[in-house]
Amino acid sequence: MKGTVIKDIKLTKVIDGDTIKILLDNKEESIRFSCLDTEESQHGGDKPVTNAGILASKWLKNYFGADAQGIPAGEIRVDIEFDTNDPVQVCLRKHRDNFGRLLCYVYKSGTQENSNLRIVKEGWSPYFVKYGRSRLYHPQFMEAESKAQQATGDSVWNPETNAGGNRRDYSTLIPWWHLRDSVAQDYRLLGIQAGVLSVRIDYDAIVEAAKAGNQLTVFCDLQQGVNKWTGGGALIYAGSIFHKFNLWIPDQDSPQAQAILRLIETRYGRQGRNYVYVTGEASMYPADPQGKPQIVIKDAGQLSDFPPS
Repeated sequence: MKGTVIKDIKLTKVIDGDTIKILLDNKEESIRFSCLDTEESQHGGDKPVTNAGILASKWLKNYFGADAQGIPAGEIRVDIEFDTNDPVQVCLRKHRDNFGRLLCYVYKSGTQENSNLRIVKEGWSPYFVKYGRSRLYHPQFMEAESKAQQATGDSVWNPETNAGGNRRDYSTLIPWWHLRDSVAQDYRLLGIQAGVLSVRIDYDAIVEAAKAGNQLTVFCDLQQGVNKWTGGGALIYAGSIFHKFNLWIPDQDSPQAQAILRLIETRYGRQGRNYVYVTGEASMYPADPQGKPQIVIKDAGQLSDFPPS
């Protein structure tokens, strides 16, 4: 299968090793390269800047002919490919990360080289499956990562690249990413067929269900655990800044609430499975004048590793 492609787009800036900006339909959009997570080259995020991140950013700027500020030296055009073959407008809505950036494979216009695969092969990023593996290029990414791990020279796989400075612990991160990927694969194979809604992909449908007070099952990512204690209960932000969706656990001192909280902390939060199927009556959070959808959890049985059968 090939993904939906948009061709001949102007590249406006290279941000770092896995992010660029493009001009699409007279609007500047940020592109996050699918299945990549290069290390940081700029301060300000929650991850440390590393030498490997700085080198990855320099490599991508050189690859696209950009200067030190990331501005292309000439008129550079790229093609982008989405990870499904949905219509373009569906892809532009569906393939976005939690920050609103488009998730794509990127090609220099007129070439067949998948830049995402090239970056993994060069060793500047592991194959990043934290949010699910590539539907189109999974074997190729696995092979590219293996080639990078065999090579010498600067890369995230060479301890000398970040020697004496910040580093990322891939021995811990990669098994966790693959655990999350296995759960995401189950959702793709079973959850969608069972009518489960994804916060990111099916947000509009969740909002409509909440307005109607319908019963539904939502596929959520609880990696941040409990976000706020308020009003005698626990609040979990199960969406993103672009797709606001909350889980509310009332009466935090009750035995039922304590059981739910222990389950979230030990099984679904932090470095656990993270992903969970939440079933319940959807409603709109009444205290927010803009309104946001939520599900109230009163029983641990509302949380499951599997979609409803």
